[in-house]
Amino acid sequence: MDVDLIRTFIQVAKTSHFRKAAEQLYLTQSAVSARIKQLEERLGVKLFERSKHQVSLTTAGVRFLAHAEQLLAAWNRACQEVRLPEQADSTMITGATDTIWNMFLIDWIIEVNRILPQVMIRAELYTGDALMTSLLDGSLDIAVMFDAPALPRLQIEELAAVPFIMVASRDSLVAADAIQAGFIEVDWGESFAAAFQQHFGSMYPVRINTSIGKVALELILKSGGVAYLPKPMILPFLQQKKLFPVLDAPVIVRPVYAAQLAGHPQNSNVSRAIEMMRASLTGRLTD
Repeated sequence: MDVDLIRTFIQVAKTSHFRKAAEQLYLTQSAVSARIKQLEERLGVKLFERSKHQVSLTTAGVRFLAHAEQLLAAWNRACQEVRLPEQADSTMITGATDTIWNMFLIDWIIEVNRILPQVMIRAELYTGDALMTSLLDGSLDIAVMFDAPALPRLQIEELAAVPFIMVASRDSLVAADAIQAGFIEVDWGESFAAAFQQHFGSMYPVRINTSIGKVALELILKSGGVAYLPKPMILPFLQQKKLFPVLDAPVIVRPVYAAQLAGHPQNSNVSRAIEMMRASLTGRLTD
């Protein structure tokens, strides 16, 4: 397998453009074109339809893309395995969104290193959609998320229910006033949005919208405002009186899940690691 050809194909498929793919890969456009031509000759099919301004996958290209991503993931894992230190016998690739990493997974890595020194952790940052795609194609051993789809291929465990608290930079605010006082809307997913609208409706002013909880937190700390944020992220700031709970705002609870592919070959280590995740998250909630 020529990994460079596979990597180039995936990048062109993602960007729909030879020039943009070349920039991402630090190659010339002619080198990217030559690699795609070489891959098409080896496979005996046309992978892309070319036009003046962009390229698009052919039917064969669409079919090959999932295999290409799996091949590249397998190659990357093989490279990690051969570079393991002598005391390690496996890697465990864990993916989560920025907010979940910030909430408790750093503590979890420290605990895994202490209790399972034979396992090397690789920590990956993902958006919600990419997280599930990478789990299903085998690129991840564990995906940690708020919204876990019920798919037959997945083994899903609830780790804990996380309270989301409306907090403000000023004390003694009530919800009706807080919503008008620089509300920062964080995209916490569909289930959170539905719960929020039950309490506040859909007609409310939004100062800033973001999908990153840490961005909302930093904005409130530095310039003031109001947002719903998960308890483990804000607890130190509540204790230091840098943030204040909005007095009558409802607490919205969201479960955090750990998902793995059913029948995972590392199942014993993965299961132990997930139990340690549960303990780490529970500990952050009860601090």
